[in-house]
Amino acid sequence: MERSISKHLVAQLTTRAHSDWNARLAPGTMVYQLKGKAVVPYERTSETTEYRIIRPFGRYTIVRSRSRQLLVLTSMVEFVLVRPLTRARAANGLNRVLLHDYMRQKGALIPFTYERLTDEQAIMFADRALVGDWYIPTAPHHLRVEAIERFDWERDVPDVDSKSFRFQLHYWTTVNQLTRAYRTTGRIDYIAYAERIVRSWTRQYPMSQVSRNRVAYDGHGTAVRVFHLIGFWDAFRQSALHHDSHMTEHVLNVVHDHAVLLASPSFYRVRHNHGLFQDMALLVIAETFPEFEASADWGRVARDRLDEQLKASLADDGTHLEHSPGYHVYVYHTLARFTEWAESNGVGLPRRFALIRRMPDRLTYMVKPNRTLPIFGDTSGQIRPFDAIPGIGHYPELAYALSGGTVGDQPSELVQKLGTQYAVMREYWAHPKRPFSDATHIMMTAGYNGYAHKHADDLSIELYGLGRDFIVETGRYGYTDREERARALRVAAHNTVHRLGEELDFSVEQIGQSGILSVESSGRMAIAHGISRLIGKGVTHERSVVYDKARTLLVHDRITSPNPDLFVQRFHLGVGLDLVGGSTEARDVLFRDVNGRSIQLVQLMGAEGAYMDIEASHVASRDFEWKPRKQVVSFEYGTDIRYLTLIRLDRTDNPIVETKLERRDEIDIVTYWLSSGTKHVIRFSSENN
Repeated sequence: MERSISKHLVAQLTTRAHSDWNARLAPGTMVYQLKGKAVVPYERTSETTEYRIIRPFGRYTIVRSRSRQLLVLTSMVEFVLVRPLTRARAANGLNRVLLHDYMRQKGALIPFTYERLTDEQAIMFADRALVGDWYIPTAPHHLRVEAIERFDWERDVPDVDSKSFRFQLHYWTTVNQLTRAYRTTGRIDYIAYAERIVRSWTRQYPMSQVSRNRVAYDGHGTAVRVFHLIGFWDAFRQSALHHDSHMTEHVLNVVHDHAVLLASPSFYRVRHNHGLFQDMALLVIAETFPEFEASADWGRVARDRLDEQLKASLADDGTHLEHSPGYHVYVYHTLARFTEWAESNGVGLPRRFALIRRMPDRLTYMVKPNRTLPIFGDTSGQIRPFDAIPGIGHYPELAYALSGGTVGDQPSELVQKLGTQYAVMREYWAHPKRPFSDATHIMMTAGYNGYAHKHADDLSIELYGLGRDFIVETGRYGYTDREERARALRVAAHNTVHRLGEELDFSVEQIGQSGILSVESSGRMAIAHGISRLIGKGVTHERSVVYDKARTLLVHDRITSPNPDLFVQRFHLGVGLDLVGGSTEARDVLFRDVNGRSIQLVQLMGAEGAYMDIEASHVASRDFEWKPRKQVVSFEYGTDIRYLTLIRLDRTDNPIVETKLERRDEIDIVTYWLSSGTKHVIRFSSENN
C-alpha cells in the first residue's frame, strides 16, 4: 500500500547517516522505499538484519543499506548502539531522540532494593507525600513540602538533632516510597510526583557544586541515592509519562555524573562501609548501563575496591570488623540483598562475597540472653526481632538465640572468638531450673580496623546476667553534633584502661594494633585475652577475662609504659544500681538494684597510692537517650601497672567478705569467701598475657 510523503521527508532521505545506532530487524520484517512521493514495500528481511540508522521520522525510522536509503516502521526496530555512549554523545539531538526510544524498549535488570518497605507502607507514605507531608524514617519523621517546584532543600528543611534526617532526605527516601507505590498500584500520580522531586533536587544540586554541598553529596547518601534513582528510572521509562527525550538525557546525565563521582579516588571512603556502598552503587550503574563508554572500567574499579573493602571489613569466619555488632546486622542485610540482586541479574561478584553466608552464625553468639546486642561502637540497644535477618529459618542456632530458646537448634558452644574483634563467654543456652534470660553473657571487644564507627573502647567489656545489664557500654547516642555524641566516643565512656586526661591514638599507623588474641575453655574456667597499643606513647595494654562459667569473673589488666604515668580503669554500671556496701577506701564496692540483684567489684592488686572512686556516668541504649548511672574508677601510677578486679553477680544477699591472692608455681590463685561461709577458688596464669 502506497502512502504520500512530505517534501521534508524526501529531503531527509538525501542526508548521510550521522547516528551512533543500528536498526536490528527480525526475519520477515517489511522494509520500505520511496517511490516518487510515496512509501511502498521494498522487501522482507530473510534473516536478522542490521542497518545503520539515519534518523527517525514520524512512524518510520530511516536507515541506510549500502548506498540505498530505506524506511522501516519504528515499532519493528530493535535499537542497537554501535558506539559507546558518552555524556557529549547523549547530548547530540539525533542521539538523544534515538536513545529515548532505545530506553523505552530496553530490557531491564531487577533494581537493587536498599530500603525495605511493605506495599502498605509505601502506599501510605506516598499518599502523604502527594499532599506535601513527607515521611522521613528519622525523627521527627515528617517534612512539610508545600510545592516541590519552589522547595528549597536547604532553607525549607528544619534543623533537627539527628544528621540522619537530612541524610535520608538527600538519598531520596521519598522518591523510593513513590516508586514502590507506583509499582504496587500503577497509579501514575505517584511516579509523576517522583519525577518532579528528581527534577527539583538535581536542579538545586548540580554535580559542579559537589564540594559546596557535602550533606547532599555525602559519600554514603550518594550511593543510596543511586539505588533509588535507578529504581525510579526503571519504573518511569516504562510508564506513560516517558515521552520527553530531554528527560531521558537528563536522567542519564545524572547517572553518568554520579558514576564519575563514585569512581573518583578523592571521593572514595577506604576501609569503611560507606566505601562499600559506593562500590555497590558504581557496580549497579556499570551493569545497568553498559552503554556508557566508561562502564567496563567502572565495573572493574568497583569489583577491585569491593574485594579490598571486604578483606578489611570481613574476617574469614564472617565477623564484620567495623567495631559495632549492630553494623554486623546492617551490613549482612545489605550484602545478602546485594548478592540476591547480582544472582538475579547474572552479575559476577568478588569471591569474598561467599563469606557473608557465615555472618548469621557469628551473630548467634553476639545476641545477649535478653535478645539485645552489646552496645559496642555505634550499636543501639533495642530488642532484636526474631526476623532480625532475612531467611532466619536457614540459621537454626541464630533462631534459637533470637527466640529466647523457643525455636531452632541449641548452639553447642559457650565460648567464641569472633574474628579478632570480639570474645564471647556465656553461662548456658538452656538450664533446667533457670530462665533463658537469666544466663550470664560476657563480651569483650578490641580492634582498630579503620575509622568506621570506631569508639575509643579497645578491650572494653560488657557483663550481663540475672536478667539485666551490670557493666554496659555508653552506646552511640545518635548521629548528631551534640556534646553527648562526642562524650560517647571518648575513652572515658568505655569499660577499659587509659592514660588520665588523654584519648587513644587513632592515627593511621595504629590500624591493626589492637585485637582479641584468644578465647579458650579449660575445665571449669573460660579465658579471653586481648591486646591494645592504642593508649599511645609506647604503652601496651593487655587484658585477660577469667570466667568461672557461673557468675564470677576476674579482669586482669597489665599496662606497660616506657615512662611513669597515671592510668585509669573504668567500669560503667547499668542503670538502677546503687551503692549499698563496701567502700572506695577498701577498694571493694557492692551495688544492688530494687530487685535484689547485685554486682560486687573488688580490686585485688594495687601499688602504694592506688585508689578507687565512684563517678557519674550516662548511657544511651536508645538514640538521644541519656540516662544517669554510676561508674567505678580505679587509679594507678607507674610503668608496670596491674589491675586484678574480682567481679561477682548475686541475688541472694551473699556478698564476698574476704579475699586472698597468692602465687604458686607460676599460677595465680584467687580465693574468696562469701558471707555464708562458702569458699571459692579461681586459678589462672597472669604471666601468659
